[in-house]
Amino acid sequence: MVITEAIQNAIRDAISKCGSSLSFSRLIGVSHTTVAYWLSGRTRKINSTVWDNLLPVIREFLESGGDKSVSYPSEPEAAGGPAYVLRENYAGRYCVPPNTSAPLLQLDDLKNFDPQIDSIEEIVRKKSRRVVTFTSAVQSGFFAVEVDKKRSGFFPTGTRLLLRGLDAPRDGDTVLVRFRGKKEYIFALYSRKDDDVVLTPLQDDAPEHRISREDFHNVCCWIVPVREAVRVF
Repeated sequence: MVITEAIQNAIRDAISKCGSSLSFSRLIGVSHTTVAYWLSGRTRKINSTVWDNLLPVIREFLESGGDKSVSYPSEPEAAGGPAYVLRENYAGRYCVPPNTSAPLLQLDDLKNFDPQIDSIEEIVRKKSRRVVTFTSAVQSGFFAVEVDKKRSGFFPTGTRLLLRGLDAPRDGDTVLVRFRGKKEYIFALYSRKDDDVVLTPLQDDAPEHRISREDFHNVCCWIVPVREAVRVF
């Protein structure tokens, strides 16, 4: 896929929605340097595998930007023949059905995870033994966890949560949080007040946590947004 100006603008809009270039790159499964090369023009083409991950994320911005057309290769090029290109509005037959299966972990699989040292992709690869299905589209970097008896808290035991990898949370998100130096996990509502992060635990008797930008990484080991929760009976 050739990177047009419309695609560059759609990527910029999607980055703004994600909150940062790093969060956006993690969402589609590439490095943030790759994204920077797309936007600067140093890289002029995107391979088909990456495009399949990128298109669902930027589609709304492509369509709202007025350029609703995109180039797709037609039939494989015949020997010695021209490379025809089909250009038309997005059509259902070109849309890859969204993946709704995510690798499943137990919360204990994350007990020693530190994003400054470990790769969540490596944890998932080593620890996951099965996949589970959700109604939401599962994108690169997403994974699932199952709530156990020890940590049922707000969500009942057996609930499966679809987590948005290490994507940056947004105001109003439900998040799973692990505090640095502690083994407990909490479920909380995430919000921003000035430069502070406010975590309001979903358990009624738990105190609110207000953390400054400067202290955030000293207090929180990691924080992951919850995309969907499914109760398994």
